[in-house]
Amino acid sequence: MPGVDGAHDGLTYIGSLSRNLGFIVCHVARRYTHRVSLKRWLVRSSLVLCAVSALCSAPQAARAQRPAADNDAIKRARDQFSQALSLQTAGDWAGALAMLKEVAAVKPTPQVRFNIALCEERLGLVVAALGDYELAASDAQAEKADQVRQEVDSRLESLKARVPRVVVQRGQGADSATIALDGVSLGDSVLNHPLPVDPGPHTVEAKALGFQPFKQTFRVAEQQTATIQVKLEPVPTAIPPRPPVETAHASHSVRRAGFIVGGVGIASLITSGAMFYLRQNTISDLDKQCGATRDACPPSSKDTVDRGKLYTIVGDVTLVAGAVGLGLGAALVIVGSHSTEHESVALALGAAGANIGGASLFGRF
Repeated sequence: MPGVDGAHDGLTYIGSLSRNLGFIVCHVARRYTHRVSLKRWLVRSSLVLCAVSALCSAPQAARAQRPAADNDAIKRARDQFSQALSLQTAGDWAGALAMLKEVAAVKPTPQVRFNIALCEERLGLVVAALGDYELAASDAQAEKADQVRQEVDSRLESLKARVPRVVVQRGQGADSATIALDGVSLGDSVLNHPLPVDPGPHTVEAKALGFQPFKQTFRVAEQQTATIQVKLEPVPTAIPPRPPVETAHASHSVRRAGFIVGGVGIASLITSGAMFYLRQNTISDLDKQCGATRDACPPSSKDTVDRGKLYTIVGDVTLVAGAVGLGLGAALVIVGSHSTEHESVALALGAAGANIGGASLFGRF
């Protein structure tokens, strides 16, 4: 570096001048020892000049050590570059890429950048290769490496045509959604524009408040352009299901009513039987009083006739009531028993879980 070398040369010149002045001062001091004050001043001046001389000579030693370390690093980088070329020849592009990156950290020449891009291209990292080819072209133009520039131009044009692209668009419900491609957030400036990607699988994800998350995985091949439209569905509002209608208690009540009505019917039939029994006894008493033809009935038989009519009316009414009560009670008992043997079903609209057409079916056996 010209600036650094000039500064070191100036310091070297000052150091030589300081040493010469120090020798002269010391010689004068020894000659005029009888002047004490002059001697002290000269001794102090000689010490200062000697110190300056030592400081100026120190950078020369450091400067001599630096080129040796730099030369070792460059030599090692050259050896690694040769090994990387051997790995490329053997088809080990991943190993060659790792070694070339170490070389680029020491001395990123256009040739090194070109071979890095070549390894990335062979590994399918076409987007990274495209960037490194462009860097190699820029460095080759700056250093007037025409051969490297020609090689880069020939590969760059063919690679640009091979790079696949993805177009991500906002669809319904995604106006304010956060969209990411392979985990990298996409701003509005790159949406609806072709984005270069590597061949293979990719994932587009999106999310927004109040909407269900969106995720779509797809594959693209070389020279292919995939268009992904992000559509978000609103989060459904959960409506608590209606509890199933409990029919067990009602079934027991129906059966209980059936037993009661049936019991009343049986009691009515028993009463009717008793009334017909008493009616028959009354008829027998009336036959004894009036004879078989009942032509000559005494006045006292009127009470017996009235009593027989009452028994007949009550017997007929209780017979009908008993028959109806017994039949109705039996029907209620049968209906109540039939309801408890079947599942109770309730239909709740908008319930979460298994549903058909927005309705859920709940059953209990």
